[in-house]
Amino acid sequence: MNKYYTYEHIDLWDEAVWKDRISQVHGLVQWIGEHDTYEKADYTRPVNGLFGDECRSLDYYSLKTNSVNIPEVIEEWRERGVFYDCRSQGGFGWIIMAPLKCLDDYGRKLPTILVMAQDDITDPYWAMKTLDRYRDYNDMVAESQEVIFFYLVKNVPVYDRVFVNILQEAFVFVPGDVKELYLDVSTVYKSGHKLADLPGFVYKDRQGGNIDDPDGQVKIYGSAGIPVLDITGRWENRCSLSRDQVAKGNWSSGDYDLERVIHSETGRRIAEGMVLEYEFDTVYDPGFLEYWEKRGLKYVNHELKQRRWKAAVPLDAFDNPDKKLPVICVLQEVNHANEHLAVTEASYFYEYFRIASQGECILINFVLEDHEGNELLAEIIEEASRLYPMMDRSRIYLAGHSHNGYYSLEFAVRHPDLIAAVATFGDLPGFFNSELFPTPDEKIERMSRLDIPVINLAGCCEPRKHFPLHSDGTDYREAHKKLPVSTFEDRAASWQLRLKASNCPMKSLEDIRATRESPEKAIRMLGVPGEWSETQWRDGFEVYIVKVKNNQGKFHLCMVGEENMPHNTTPVQQEVSWSFLRGFARDQETGKIIEL
Repeated sequence: MNKYYTYEHIDLWDEAVWKDRISQVHGLVQWIGEHDTYEKADYTRPVNGLFGDECRSLDYYSLKTNSVNIPEVIEEWRERGVFYDCRSQGGFGWIIMAPLKCLDDYGRKLPTILVMAQDDITDPYWAMKTLDRYRDYNDMVAESQEVIFFYLVKNVPVYDRVFVNILQEAFVFVPGDVKELYLDVSTVYKSGHKLADLPGFVYKDRQGGNIDDPDGQVKIYGSAGIPVLDITGRWENRCSLSRDQVAKGNWSSGDYDLERVIHSETGRRIAEGMVLEYEFDTVYDPGFLEYWEKRGLKYVNHELKQRRWKAAVPLDAFDNPDKKLPVICVLQEVNHANEHLAVTEASYFYEYFRIASQGECILINFVLEDHEGNELLAEIIEEASRLYPMMDRSRIYLAGHSHNGYYSLEFAVRHPDLIAAVATFGDLPGFFNSELFPTPDEKIERMSRLDIPVINLAGCCEPRKHFPLHSDGTDYREAHKKLPVSTFEDRAASWQLRLKASNCPMKSLEDIRATRESPEKAIRMLGVPGEWSETQWRDGFEVYIVKVKNNQGKFHLCMVGEENMPHNTTPVQQEVSWSFLRGFARDQETGKIIEL
């Protein structure tokens, strides 16, 4: 590394540059977390007298959320017209309580109240205890049918900004009104304080001016008499997703070197995308649209069934509509919850946009937050093909990072005739049975018959330390030491599932362990036994590429690891993925894969 290597916009790596773009209420949310009190007591209605790890034996225990979702309790609320949903993200457990009827009409938005709650989320009954603690709040939902509650629960104060990401997801699941969002501030007043007393808290009006008396803005809401503060337009972050994931320790392993990234060509190229997030708040900004038009792209906003999707089309394609172009459907959030999300999408997958601007492809941007919601993508593809007749229906590809990578693969499994190939970023090389991507034997067997070309690209310093497969994971940060698939045996077993799903010859544990001694560096670094490998040097880092032949002798499975990279897609990864994706098409009559 040369610490003197610099470039325009290197200052965007400095967190202080983004200070004014952090959620205005972050400090208040943190304060509430520090001062909320909860009783560390056992749940009063344990199922069969079971507590703690004993609860894992229950059919309705969820490992993902570490919660016992008692059917009788949920049905009680359902009979009163209340929808219950329990989820987890970023160290939080979170719950939605909303009128059932609102799920039938996403066009009608309801006022929404955010409740930051302290509780021990290592207790499997945390969700049921939360429902009991806030029963009078939930009674409001049942009785009025005109309000939604989001409960964000954690057993330590909130020092990060994950609550913003959770809100963005929550507004996808239910039609909460982002223009009428309130924060429960009862903790402030119960503790004998006022908002004006809180150090560093500044409440601003919609125009950005300071409000001297924030307590005067608090209103008492509903039959429960909840003191709430309007946080509409004040809760969002307008930061950089790439900067946060590349720079913050929770997205990497202990041996990660951030300075190497910053003082590299990779850092320069990521910062080039970050400029978009810094300069624009919304994709409706004429300056944003002009930015891409100057680069040869027409960026278009669309909506289908109250859900937004975006398209980026080379301008030349409109002059030559008979020339068919492939399509990359990028599964990344562009929804209504936060206007900055769509800007972030363009920054996060900036290299894909550069590829499209050169006339190589069309981009479609869309994702929701579960597999069922993402079924809408099939209709979006149909609508897009009518709006953009230059689309090549035989060359439609999917791409997504992290959980969106799993959504991409799941969509391809459900619609194999639509999709020619898939790129997943930041995901495990192998499979293991999880709630996000269940892999029972029957699903693996079905995938093995579908022939879906897949390339998975990940950093070698991911929090889960994906590579190499031939050894136990090392250099985990403290928060990640108990993550699944960390031992050699588990890694090897997960890789065997991937091989089976991709209809590739099986490898034994001995075959996988033997990659430690491979003369080919890429195979050695990834721990993946493959028939073709290459180590490239790209933008300051080594890139390890291993391809695996299937039982028909075809290279339809590819694993890529990038040296010293955390849980974040990079320009190089997007370039390498495009080299793979563009080599495939799907025969529209037979459904078979064509190698181009």
